[in-house]
Amino acid sequence: MTTRNVTNHRVRRFAAAALAATIFAVLLPMPVASAGTAWTRVAVPATAGVVDPGIDRTAPSVSVVVQATAGTRAVALHPLVAGLGGSVDADLPLVNGISATLPGAAVDRLAADRAVASVTLNRYGSFSNLTYDEAATASSFARTTGATTAWSQGNLGQGVGVAVIDTGISSMNDLKGRIVFGPDLSGEGSTVDTHGHGTVMAGVIAGGGNDSAGRAGGAYTGVAPQAHVVAVKVAGRNGVVDVSTILQAMHWVSAYKDQYNIRVLNLSWGTASTQSHTVDPLNYAVQRLWQQGIVVVVAAGNTGPNAGTITKPGDDPMVITVGAYDDKQNTDLGDDVMASWSSRGPTAAGLVKPDVVAPGRYVISSRSFGSKIEADNPKALHAPSYIRGSGTSQAAAVTAGNVALLLAARPELTPDQVKALLRGTANPIGGKVGNDQGRGRIQLAAALTAPVPADAGQAPTSSGLGSLEASRGGRNVQTDCFNDGTIDVIKGEITVMCEAWNGGAWTGGAWTGGAWTGGAWTGGAWTGGAWTGGAWTDASWTGGAWTGGAWTGGAWTGGAWTGGAWTGGAWTGGAWTGGAWTGVNWAGGAWTGGAWTTGEYDEFLTAFWGAKTPKGKRLPGEASEVVGTALLGVA
Repeated sequence: MTTRNVTNHRVRRFAAAALAATIFAVLLPMPVASAGTAWTRVAVPATAGVVDPGIDRTAPSVSVVVQATAGTRAVALHPLVAGLGGSVDADLPLVNGISATLPGAAVDRLAADRAVASVTLNRYGSFSNLTYDEAATASSFARTTGATTAWSQGNLGQGVGVAVIDTGISSMNDLKGRIVFGPDLSGEGSTVDTHGHGTVMAGVIAGGGNDSAGRAGGAYTGVAPQAHVVAVKVAGRNGVVDVSTILQAMHWVSAYKDQYNIRVLNLSWGTASTQSHTVDPLNYAVQRLWQQGIVVVVAAGNTGPNAGTITKPGDDPMVITVGAYDDKQNTDLGDDVMASWSSRGPTAAGLVKPDVVAPGRYVISSRSFGSKIEADNPKALHAPSYIRGSGTSQAAAVTAGNVALLLAARPELTPDQVKALLRGTANPIGGKVGNDQGRGRIQLAAALTAPVPADAGQAPTSSGLGSLEASRGGRNVQTDCFNDGTIDVIKGEITVMCEAWNGGAWTGGAWTGGAWTGGAWTGGAWTGGAWTGGAWTDASWTGGAWTGGAWTGGAWTGGAWTGGAWTGGAWTGGAWTGGAWTGVNWAGGAWTGGAWTTGEYDEFLTAFWGAKTPKGKRLPGEASEVVGTALLGVA
């Protein structure tokens, strides 16, 4: 297959945009290809839906949730279920699906129909039947950060929205009724998290522990188990996305922050870019969200322990940048150690980062059934619905959950005050400098009662007029701009829609928090019409019906985003299949989901997935925890 470069000149619009593996995988795990070689994203099979492995095929009847494929109305599932001897129990417009009862032996035949995207067990049980306290949770990170102190006061994060720009969030039982499905900008046409990373982060932030409620050792809960999470899906099964798509996702969060009370944004990824934060578009975007009252929490990166390894936008002076430490799964602060792979400051501009650190090792959280992560790392799975991993991704999510609890208790706080409280009450790890750990380990119990600091009101520093290409950090997407079978390398000041990037237009009046005209991104079809039916009636924080009005209003305040460049209308086409990373940094080796070598690929990893190792060992994929010649013991 031939390849050509498409740089910063305007190219003609194309009928079927083909997003490829984009550069913003940033900290998301990725397969490795030889330099310049295209590889194809592994798509969800068109002829077989994902089936929950927990379904008993021998049972005379099972209760399941069935999701329709993109472009298929859920009502089309009714005759399929009836034809297999089952019955429809309820329509579920929130997920474009139904709940149904049918023979266990018929599950695979149902999943084989083209109209079916997934069949998952309709699990029952609620963690609300238990008491949220230290004794009821197996999640050490909830105890070591002081989240359980908030629980004892009846504060479970109720009413606070945490947006997660990631690979999507699947409808797992631990998050039941508390997911707002925002736009799918990945091109997959589904809200299902086929990669798995976003669901893990959502579980850390707000998992309710439903599927482990009866576990003798305690439930695997998140930090804020009654907060709601807002899924903004930007990457599919291959786990990568371009900077330009991330910027679109951030704009969506800005537009709908009030409707869903989005007070926190979790960004568990980063790019290797060293472009100055005073001009970079990503820095501009996070600063605008911060100014609008959203606390932006960002992973520091997993490329430590060398200095100067903080990834963007964790390099931003405004946001809360989070590194990772190992709490040894206990509450003894005396044995805590920094994770060697946690990125260190200073930033390229000489700023001290991270701001704080949080538990990020051996974190158990919700998994997405059938996702790439669980397929690649079966030894990391914990029955029935969990997976173990390590990384600053998890540390950022732990912090985002704690911020949600802090804001639930003290809703009047500004982002600057939240940051000052977390930094001012943090507990440092002995022997580590600021560029290793910032102010130290977050301690929510202290932050809940500390005097409200003066609102210093950090001044914005970014113009957003820098280079889009520089923001990518040397990773470029390949796509077929002209729909002619030739792969085009997107380089320079051009978006993944093969349109010229105009930073001046994008940074103008578009960031007003008004309507977001997202129809141009999907050709008007939001995952099979799920955006037009009902009023989010399964939760009390709905705030209005999705009747299409807000999605079809004014156009980004007068044609921002390059005067109409974001109006292709072809984001639901069939050409979202191919894709490749370019650049010599992707040469050599093969990503195996558990084994990788330190070096030039690390900035793309947010988590290490693997079974818990014995004392004195390490997780496959982790950089060695070495101090001098001694291998640190791991509980």
